[in-house]
Formats: sequence, C-alpha cells, structure tokens
Amino acid sequence: MYNPAQLGFNPNLHGLRGIAALAVLLFHWGSDIGFFPEARRSWVVSDWDFGFFLDICWLGVPLFFVLSGYLLTAQLQSRELTRQVVGSFWLRRFLRIYPAYWLQLAALLALGAALPFMPQIANLSDALRHVGLWINLPPTMTRPFYNVWWTLPLELCFYLLLPGLVWLARRITWQAVVLAALGVTLFWRYQVMDYFAGQNYAAHLPVLDAIPGTLFTFCAGFGLAYLLAERQPLSPARRAMLLVIASAAFVALAQWLQANLATYWTGHWMLGVFNPLMAVVIAALLLALLWPLAGFGWLTSRPLVWLGDTSYGIYLWHYPVLMLLDRTLLAHWNTPILALAALPAAALITAVLAGLSYRYLEAPLMQLGRRGS
Repeated sequence: MYNPAQLGFNPNLHGLRGIAALAVLLFHWGSDIGFFPEARRSWVVSDWDFGFFLDICWLGVPLFFVLSGYLLTAQLQSRELTRQVVGSFWLRRFLRIYPAYWLQLAALLALGAALPFMPQIANLSDALRHVGLWINLPPTMTRPFYNVWWTLPLELCFYLLLPGLVWLARRITWQAVVLAALGVTLFWRYQVMDYFAGQNYAAHLPVLDAIPGTLFTFCAGFGLAYLLAERQPLSPARRAMLLVIASAAFVALAQWLQANLATYWTGHWMLGVFNPLMAVVIAALLLALLWPLAGFGWLTSRPLVWLGDTSYGIYLWHYPVLMLLDRTLLAHWNTPILALAALPAAALITAVLAGLSYRYLEAPLMQLGRRGS
C-alpha cells in the first residue's frame, strides 16, 4: 500500500506548483494585462501558436485545486478525526492563507491611496468583507478588487468541507464521495446556466464557479489520494504511457475549448462539463508525475522547487505588479517590444515579493502550525 502522507516533501509536487504559478502569471500577462491586443496581433497568427499557449495558461488554477485536494486529503485520510486533529488542520490552513493575504491587502490599500489609478475598495463594509475574505459569497457577492483573490474563498470552503468528506469516505467509500461531488458539480453548473439562460455566463462566473461548481475539481485530487493509498504505484513504463495519453487529452480538451470559445459563454453545453473533464486529466497527469520519470528531472530542479515554495506569493503578487506596470511604464507606449519586456520585469518583481513573503511570513507561520499539530 502507498500512503502519500508518508512521503513527506515531494519535489515533483513542488515543481508542479511552480508550473501552476508561472502559468497563471503568463495567462494574466497574455490575456489581461501587459501583452496588449495591439501587441498580441503582432505575434499571434493562428490557433496553434504562442497565443494558444497563453490562452490555456489559466488551467494553472485547476492544477492548484487538484494539488490541494490531493495533498490535504493525504494529511487527513489516515488520521482519527478528533476535535484536536480537525482544529489543528483548520488552524494550519488559516495560517497558510490569511496572513500573507492580509499583508498584501494592507500594502495594496496603501498603494491605492497613494496612486489613484490603482483599484480602490468602495467603502468600509467592502473593506471588512475583504479582511474576512467574504468575497464572491452570498448575500452580498462582493467583488474582489484584485481578480486573483476569487480562488481564495473556494480554497477556504474546501478546507472546511474536507474533514467531512474524509468522514463520509469512511462510511460510504471514497468512490461514492467522488461520484457525489461530480453530481453536485454538474447539477450546480447546469442549474446556474438554466437560471441565467440567454445571458453571457462570463458575467456570472462567481456563481458558476462557487464551491459546488468546483467541488469535483478538488475531489479529483481527493480521489487520487485514496486511490494511491489502496494500490501500488504504477511502473515507470505505465506512467510514461499515462503521461502521453493524459497530455494528448489535455491538448484536445484545450483545443475543443478554443474551437467553441465564441459560444462557450453564451450557452454551449461544454460550459458544464469542461472543468470536470479537465480535472480528471490533470489528476492523471499528476499520477504520472508523482515520482521521478525519465526526462523529467527538470521538474525537481532547485528553481522549480523554489517556485513551488513561493507559489502562493507568486499567485498573490503577480497581478498587482502587472497592473502597476500597465498603468505606469506601459500606459503611453503600447508596443509589442515593451509588452514583451514587461514579462521578465513583472516576473522579477513578483519573485522578490513572493520570496520575502515566504521567508519572513509564510514559512515561519507554517512551522508554527506544524509545532501546534
């Protein structure tokens, strides 16, 4: 039997976290900020060039979700769910998310006060909801004033649910829990589509991607942790074959999305199934890459492992850094060369901020949480 929790530090997983963080940075540089439409037209000429790669980099987010589902389930699945164990788990998750977020929130509020062209929080009520991360949640559905924060309440909701999911898995089997999560996600997504029929669903993405609509993405990692606890690891040859098949499925799904993008947000049925299908593919990729595989030594390289360590800070800080560059240096000189130069500049600034956050705040707090467990 294989128990993921017994492996401890896994550099492969840290490398994958680093890739997820870089992917989200590239997506926002390529699709939101920095790589402007005028500049992009100078580089993008077909569906299979650099533009296609940039457009699918948002899939770094479900990679984070599947990894969270896997790693956190591995921490709890073999432990007795006492009040102390669950309380300690929630405390560690609280320390992982809130302090670094609060530091950034304070810094960005100060930045917004000094630079009127940066986003502002509308009022005190909104500010208090941001402090508690009660964003994109009912009844107010407060919109985060920095877009990347939308994933944080989803992570927190999954943390709250996970002990209950583990408890259920011991009573109705983990397979039943995963299937139930799939049913909840499909039901939710299609009900939201029905409720807002005739509208552009992109405007209702916070509702569509609320925790019921993303539950299966987390549970793909949840199921993977249980699967590996029951079976011996696949041989390297089988994992190599799985990697080829899953990679082909990943590209096929991404191309399917690109081919139907014009109708995706206006009622295409794939809006309900794309995320669950991609979660299964990402879980398969994760299964193939959990252990060293020939030709993938770079995944455990020191730079990628460092990026994995600092991935939360990279995720938090890259967007405001890109926005600041967009509204200062690039505001009046919108050219392909400057847009291209913005990427290494943003990456360097983000890496410095994320490294400082990890070394002086995140790592000490994680150590404190481990001592208290």
